[in-house]
Amino acid sequence: MHLADKKSLVDRIYDFLCSIKLSIFVLVALAVTSIIGTVLQQGASNAEYVRDYGEAMGAIIRILNLGDMYHSSWFMILLALLLINITFCSIKRLPSALKLMKDKDPVIDGRTVAAHEKWETTLKGKAEDVASKVEELMKKRAGKVYTAESEGVRYILATKGGISRMGVYVTHFSLFLFAIGAVVGILFGFKAFMGVVEGTTETQVRMRSVAPIEVVDSSTITSREALTASLEGLTQQLSSKCIDKDVIAGELYLNVLTDDDRHLTKSASFNQPTNSSEAFSSRISSLVSQISWDGVTPLKGVALTADNFFKQLGFGVRCDDFVLEKYPDGRPADYVSNLSVIRNGVVDYAQRIEVNHPLIEEGIYFYQSSYGQVGANSAVITVADSSRNYIARGERLDFGKPLTLSDGGTLTFRNVQRDDRSGAYYLQMLSSVGGQNSMGRAFEANEFGGRYQWWQVGPYLVRVDSADWVFYTGLQVAKDPGVPIVWAGCILITIGLLASFFLSHRRVWARISESGGKVTVAFKGNASRNRISFSKWFEEFVEAVREDFEK
Repeated sequence: MHLADKKSLVDRIYDFLCSIKLSIFVLVALAVTSIIGTVLQQGASNAEYVRDYGEAMGAIIRILNLGDMYHSSWFMILLALLLINITFCSIKRLPSALKLMKDKDPVIDGRTVAAHEKWETTLKGKAEDVASKVEELMKKRAGKVYTAESEGVRYILATKGGISRMGVYVTHFSLFLFAIGAVVGILFGFKAFMGVVEGTTETQVRMRSVAPIEVVDSSTITSREALTASLEGLTQQLSSKCIDKDVIAGELYLNVLTDDDRHLTKSASFNQPTNSSEAFSSRISSLVSQISWDGVTPLKGVALTADNFFKQLGFGVRCDDFVLEKYPDGRPADYVSNLSVIRNGVVDYAQRIEVNHPLIEEGIYFYQSSYGQVGANSAVITVADSSRNYIARGERLDFGKPLTLSDGGTLTFRNVQRDDRSGAYYLQMLSSVGGQNSMGRAFEANEFGGRYQWWQVGPYLVRVDSADWVFYTGLQVAKDPGVPIVWAGCILITIGLLASFFLSHRRVWARISESGGKVTVAFKGNASRNRISFSKWFEEFVEAVREDFEK
């Protein structure tokens, strides 16, 4: 019987958890799943997956939770296997590394020592004097010295860099921290977006990449009454799941599967995002009435899905002011937001943010990411007739209020629109002259580098000298409590890699014996890594010994 066959089940499990095969499997599995998570859209509804990939593949995506892969139980199991493998590999090999690091025994006789370098010489003199000289030299050049004497033979050990043997285990622990940080971020963090118009306060953020929450009833339904009863139970389940995930839904989807495998889907949006079962129920009758179902043909399944999620912050973020700076040609140069944190209707504190300088509140980061124009309060305009004769100069045109011109006509600022081609915003104006009304648009004079300043609005040429724009600030919102853990891992992996690649455990033994009036000095040395460098160092050490004794 082979020795391997005598191993107990516990020993076999232990060897498996320590094996490099498990390491390779887990790392390859994580790489493949990461590719899947990149290629497959995360957070789509099951109906979308069925539409895009077919019934069979859609079922696989739903069963394996590939649409929300990074929150799936099997992905967490893979991360757990990685942590277990790292832990057991370290536990298996750490004792031997600690033993070598702590070995301070200078007596080399009777021990098996891997000697990468050797050198022996015979000297004249007394053994005590030679030993003293060798000890001093080793202390100076080879590290901390330990001595011993046995049966008239003197032994000296010099060791340096023993801590480098821990580099690989520090690196292992840093990988452990990376995985823990990722799990903490996945389970307790979120990413979202917030748009705040100047002068307004927002208390909700729109969640990103959150998979729809779906509840399903797979029983056969043959009447509208049965469908209504099924949906009453589903709304309770859906509300409970939304509350558990601490999200509120902006949209509700009803999807039924007919006996002939047709998917009938209808959706409804909420004016205010909610996770209330009463709010869900209030939309059900409307959704059921919109489905093209005769109420008799059997339904094989009913699904109720919440999507377009928001999250309540517990405090408000107000945009007090948005500042946009432009280059002379009209391109944005810089933009910043002046924000206030509001609690119970009172300003807690204010902070100016810009790109890479976020507002941080309760561990939630608010990054300046974008901006847009939602309107304008007023504009300063100059008006001319078709012959370029001025009718008005530097007149203030307030939103919604007609401006009477010297020729009796009026101009009214009606709206702000965004040009699809250029992305620039313009003022939509209404001209009224002699009972004739005409709509036109005018961009601010500094748009397009100032190349186009006059714009036709009815019979008038209008130049918008400046506009009091109303902006919104776009904020990327993120909470990741795993970041400090990951940073700790970054520091440790740097230390571990430096120790592993740039340091080595160097040990040199000297055996000094006396016989026939001559003293024999034998050196042995080894290093845990960088042996070429150690060989060069050992040659220099031997040369120093020669020179010292020749003196």
